[in-house]
Amino acid sequence: MRKKGVMRHCTENGVINLFYNDAIDISSDMWKDILLDRSITYEKDLVILKLIYESENHELRASEIAHYMGLSHHGPVNLQISRFSKRVIQKTKVQLPLRKDGSPRWWHVPFLGYEEGNRFPWIMRPQLVIGYEKAFGETEQTILYQDEIESESTELVEGAITRISVNRYERNRKAKNECIKYYGSSCYVCGFNFGVQYGPIGEGKIHVHHLIPLSEIKKEYVIDPIKDLRPVCPNCHLIIHSKKEPFSIDEVKEMLRGQQRRITQHCRFGPHEVES
Repeated sequence: MRKKGVMRHCTENGVINLFYNDAIDISSDMWKDILLDRSITYEKDLVILKLIYESENHELRASEIAHYMGLSHHGPVNLQISRFSKRVIQKTKVQLPLRKDGSPRWWHVPFLGYEEGNRFPWIMRPQLVIGYEKAFGETEQTILYQDEIESESTELVEGAITRISVNRYERNRKAKNECIKYYGSSCYVCGFNFGVQYGPIGEGKIHVHHLIPLSEIKKEYVIDPIKDLRPVCPNCHLIIHSKKEPFSIDEVKEMLRGQQRRITQHCRFGPHEVES
């Protein structure tokens, strides 16, 4: 069954923002085939999709796309995406996202999106991002999320927001994708999966952890995505890098098991009966 994903968020000034996160049953391989099929994806469609793919977080507004394309208004962009989406649905026969009144949200076929005042950014669906890369190749560097910063060290930075510093091996998009393709996108330590918890916006999203300490890497080192990387959630990644020489994945797994045992004993025997 298709998951409904329109979420409402009320800001401090009382403005209600909507986030559109409906699932759609189109895999990355299906998107790849769609993008390579010129009877479905026209050159004008690819211009728009390329602009969004290459933007930070794969996110742009129709008005920004129009500006980059030299258009005076975003109307033609909306129309182009609607026509593209209709061809996609005609080809795949999947259930498209609908409004409460039953009318289609054509833009929501390739994109997630949210209302922000008078602005309405589109976010390329994660499966479409992967399909795009399968069709046209990958960029060398991954898009960094808010808790990742570009640095060659693995030190933690204290500030208004605690961030995880990732090294260049963890930022390499091709290596990261190969790691996730092999191990999946669930955390190798705790099993957390963003797609399961948050729906389409979280599909395929995970950090990767580089197992070899940077101090042991020689200049001629070439990364092996299967041997050297593991998918980990931001929480576990933070704990792994909580000391100068990072904890091993097995050590953090044991921390979790030990804590779970203590919680179980606490619930079973009470706080005063748990052995130290």
